[in-house]
Amino acid sequence: MSDRSVGDAVREARARLALAGVHGPDAELLAAWAAGETAAEIRVDMAMGRSFPADALARFRAAVARREAREPLQHITGVAPFRHIELRVGPGVFTPRPETELLVEVALDHLRGMVEPTVLDVGTGSGAVAIALAREAGARVVAVEQSPAAFIWARQNVAELAPGVVLLHADACDAAALAAVGVTPGALSALVSNPPYVPHAAVPADHEVRAFDPESALYSGADGLDFVRDLAPLAADLVAPGGIVAIEHAEHQSEAIRRMLEDAGFAGARTHGDLTGRDRVTSATR
Repeated sequence: MSDRSVGDAVREARARLALAGVHGPDAELLAAWAAGETAAEIRVDMAMGRSFPADALARFRAAVARREAREPLQHITGVAPFRHIELRVGPGVFTPRPETELLVEVALDHLRGMVEPTVLDVGTGSGAVAIALAREAGARVVAVEQSPAAFIWARQNVAELAPGVVLLHADACDAAALAAVGVTPGALSALVSNPPYVPHAAVPADHEVRAFDPESALYSGADGLDFVRDLAPLAADLVAPGGIVAIEHAEHQSEAIRRMLEDAGFAGARTHGDLTGRDRVTSATR
């Protein structure tokens, strides 16, 4: 054991992280990761005045230094929570955000009550949306990811959390690749996507996004909508009558996306707000 208490170490780390602009429970979460405990167990350690094991304290201090440099918490711990699961993440893959859970909710609302619906997740990244829908909707999910680096993370997450998901390392517009796994015109109950939607000139102010999220998962043309322009007609071809398309996007893009989907042949396009009230997901019916 070290002569440093868990409480003192966490309080010191909390102060250091605050000076670096990092607020929230990061110090406790890093302490839990370093000690191999849950956050609840770390809080008990703090309340009881327990000492940090020397090896865990060394891991904790190294992790705090990385977080001070604004390396994402999820890259340090290697996991990111998403709904009822924990995903493995790291360099080369977009870290799933809580906002994307709304995309899952919109799809679940449509799929509820269906027997073995078929879903295509375009640009799956870590596999977050695909895995959630496979586990929560009992859906047959095909997930497509073009980035080699992101595909590696998705493959690991799918294998551990939802081995029934069919994962393709391909361009979503590769009709032959999709047809080989049964995704043919009119075959889908839903097509979902959290695509890149940042305009090329709009470099994110958040250093953690700018420096650590892959550019291919962020940027999409001058207005951020190039990916969606290709996605709308693809969805119109693949989604069955009565099925839906649901797309995550930036707050200011909802009107343009509703128009694109309607022009592609979808009806009833509507936008759903996230927990902060911002436009976040637009869906439409085929």
